[in-house]
Amino acid sequence: RRFEWRLGPANSLVLRRIHSREHRVIRDVEHVLAYRDTQHATNQGSIIRLDNGDLLLGYNEERGRVHSDSGQSCLVRSSDGGRTWDPASRVVVWPYTDYVGNWDCAFAQLSNGTVLMHTRVCSFMAPAGISGGAEQIVGPPPGRRERLKRQTGYAICRSDDQGQTWTPPIPVNTTPISDSGLGRYVVGGSGAGHIIELPDGGLLMPLHGTIDREWPRMSGEQPRCFLLRSDDGGFNWEYWATVAYDPAQILMFAEAGMRRLRNGRLICLMRTEARPGRVDTMWFTWSDDDGASWSRPERTKLWGYPADVMQLEDGRVLAVYGYRRPPWGVRGCISEDGMTWDPKNEFVIREGGAASPDAMREYWHIGYPTVTQCEDGTMVAAYREYDETPIQCMWVTRFRV
Repeated sequence: RRFEWRLGPANSLVLRRIHSREHRVIRDVEHVLAYRDTQHATNQGSIIRLDNGDLLLGYNEERGRVHSDSGQSCLVRSSDGGRTWDPASRVVVWPYTDYVGNWDCAFAQLSNGTVLMHTRVCSFMAPAGISGGAEQIVGPPPGRRERLKRQTGYAICRSDDQGQTWTPPIPVNTTPISDSGLGRYVVGGSGAGHIIELPDGGLLMPLHGTIDREWPRMSGEQPRCFLLRSDDGGFNWEYWATVAYDPAQILMFAEAGMRRLRNGRLICLMRTEARPGRVDTMWFTWSDDDGASWSRPERTKLWGYPADVMQLEDGRVLAVYGYRRPPWGVRGCISEDGMTWDPKNEFVIREGGAASPDAMREYWHIGYPTVTQCEDGTMVAAYREYDETPIQCMWVTRFRV
């Protein structure tokens, strides 16, 4: 009405265009602090809607205030569509010890009600293992925390009571993909890598990793996106297919955002980098045979990473992804069919969230969004950002598309 008064009747055509443009962006936006711990950084979120209507938000709780990828997988829940999150609902799914940690948790609920969480495993948290300390050893700079830390596996936990209690971790077989731990792109994923249940009961776990044991950014192969499959409800897993891989060893494909559409097609948006370290736009691929084979990866024009994707109740497909450059934050894009991704349909979910470069070395370490839809159609995207102290906190944004 304000625009109508200022433009006047002669500009009614322009007015209609403005309304049409506004209709394509999100509305009813509400930002909610989901979880904050003044002594522990929280990051790497994964959100799902349970069959009882609750929202479950899993996240990594670090051992201290710095993002180190060696903490423990936790969760909190909301019973009102993400408007409020009860800190008393916090559950530690897999506690860390002095010797073992876990991070990059991703959650999914199967049709029989079982909730699954899969996560990376890391060990050897000590700053040094030889008397004299790290300053007497050729290697990383003196005083570096967790100098010996490496990834030592992948595991899955199970819950039959909506995430209240959990089984001990069950090791996951990722062979022939390596768990060498020598680089940051050995077997891994993100909170957006939810397990996908197929009509025949098979389960697919989207991950990324390398086959050889060389440092990915040097002489070894570049990471690929791949799938594990389980036909016994998630107790045992085997390699199923490669989703995307560059035999030229220039492009890296990682952190797959994958979903199964109602027509049976699997779609996947991937974080992509090109040697010697240039962040590229996301690449896209799809499968019509339950992930056994995949189309040739194609480059999109969407800049950001990593992505989570889901099909909305109205059939459209939503992608959410981090935006790690000014003005920072989290963005989304709508696709009518899940196959075409046009930056013209991009919108801002949350802006900002980075720390001051003077206060935090990894000041840009924000985002990693994950998304679900409530029964009333409201979208809830979860992500991390820094507060003013600064420390990483878990936020959600409720909105309608």
